Amino acid sequence: MKPNFRFSKIKKGGMFLSLLFSVILFAEVPEWEKELSDKEPANKKNTESSAKSKESNSDWEADLEKDLLDQEKREKGTEGSRGITSPVQSNQQINRSAQNLMMDAYAAIDIVGAWDRNKPRGTGERIDNQLDIRTAEFGFNGAVDQWMRANFIGAAHGENGKYFFEVHEAWVQFPFLPFNTSLKAGQMFIDVGRLNKIHAHDRAFTMTPIVHEKFIGWESAIDTGAEFSILFPWKWITQELVLGATNGRKWGHSHDGGIQKNNPLLYAHLKHFYYFGNNWGTQFGFSGIRFEPTTERKNQRLLYGMDAVLRWNRSNLSEIMLMGEGWYQQEIFPSNLDPITFQKTKAPTKDQWGAYAFLDFKFHQLWSIGFRYDYFTDKSLVDQNGDPAKNAIEAQSFQMTFHSSEFGKVRGSVERRYIQDYSKATNEEVREYRFYIQTVAVLGSHPAHSY
Repeated sequence: MKPNFRFSKIKKGGMFLSLLFSVILFAEVPEWEKELSDKEPANKKNTESSAKSKESNSDWEADLEKDLLDQEKREKGTEGSRGITSPVQSNQQINRSAQNLMMDAYAAIDIVGAWDRNKPRGTGERIDNQLDIRTAEFGFNGAVDQWMRANFIGAAHGENGKYFFEVHEAWVQFPFLPFNTSLKAGQMFIDVGRLNKIHAHDRAFTMTPIVHEKFIGWESAIDTGAEFSILFPWKWITQELVLGATNGRKWGHSHDGGIQKNNPLLYAHLKHFYYFGNNWGTQFGFSGIRFEPTTERKNQRLLYGMDAVLRWNRSNLSEIMLMGEGWYQQEIFPSNLDPITFQKTKAPTKDQWGAYAFLDFKFHQLWSIGFRYDYFTDKSLVDQNGDPAKNAIEAQSFQMTFHSSEFGKVRGSVERRYIQDYSKATNEEVREYRFYIQTVAVLGSHPAHSY
């Protein structure tokens, strides 16, 4: 039987076509087809991503607009107060991010060594020739909440070999009242003059100026009461007025609550700050105080003072500071009553005044030198003939300070004091030379003082 060649050819042709189709099917896809196939889903993904991004941006802008509107509402709620930079959510809610509610704590040690070359022969004011811990104090301060701040300072100091502990400051303050006002209540260093609010270890010199020691005390005037201040809205100068009223039971340094008085102690302090430019600035003020030193209603002391400071500072590398205060005190006594004629005669007043000027130059980050001049006189002193007696206390002191850091310093100073008093029969003129060494160490976060 002969084979069917036609069928065989067809069969072979079919196998060939089938093989060719398989090769074409499994052949490599051209690059342009791959790119085209890749681009299509990518474009689809990008389109979806862009739509989502636009939607996200739209939500972000809406949230930002909402936050800005809320911020404006909060600012209007505190408009006219000192707290405009720390708005709260509402008058009843607390925004803890607006205030640093962490309490700061610190301790300060003030060690002073003194030596008077004239002791015990001198007739002026004496100092103890010894090294002593003059004060050791600790304090806590911080924000109680969005409305109130508080401060507590306790201190111990040595006197005649004994140490006395007392509360220096314990007050609360409402700093964000309307119309740029503030209110403080409690026991405080009253805001008068330049030095009175600065603790002894923080002052720019070791010993207290003579006029301050004569009128106020070796440290500061402390009393319990209330203090109101207002910051005026002028733009060309910063001006603040402080008005205070305290119990008036004690004046200067005291270890007890004092004696009951008929009237409170009243004081006012008008302060000005002006910036000249090029790191130069000045603050000056005027103070007035009225208080009764005894229980006699008509016995009163009037103090009038002026304080000023001029500073230039170049970072923490160098600084120039010129500071001074002048005080005038008048003490008024009750009228004298003649028991026979029943006529009243006005008692003479006691008038005293004094001043100091201090210049300090920080020529290095760690070193500074300073000079201070003191003057004090009592215009009510009379000699044996009843005539006004010539008297004065003058002092010149030089000092050098090593600033180990903002938390520590070592200072040495020498003082020449000239005492003249012709109301006495002997030792009308005395010259004294005094030497001091001081070391101050602060542990913790010490609050900064104002300018």
